[in-house]
Amino acid sequence: MGLLEIRGRVGHSVSLKDKRRVIQSILDRARKRWNLSVSEVDYQDDRQWTRMAFVNVGSNRQMVERELQQVLMLVEDHSELEVYESDITFV
Repeated sequence: MGLLEIRGRVGHSVSLKDKRRVIQSILDRARKRWNLSVSEVDYQDDRQWTRMAFVNVGSNRQMVERELQQVLMLVEDHSELEVYESDITFV
């Protein structure tokens, strides 16, 4: 099992609704493309900051890590979110 945590900022967001639109777009895209468990796990009441978690389960650690790296690239490429911190851990 691999866990990717990302802390980022939606800089242009002026409301929680703006931020949630961006975050939900990212979470939905990752969930559908890689069949991951995903969630915003911190800063839910902050209009710009977020912490997202992506969990992938598989029998092959290399495949799990590769998919989580692809998720990280997807998030980093999103024009409305700045990634400040990311971490991949395995259990």
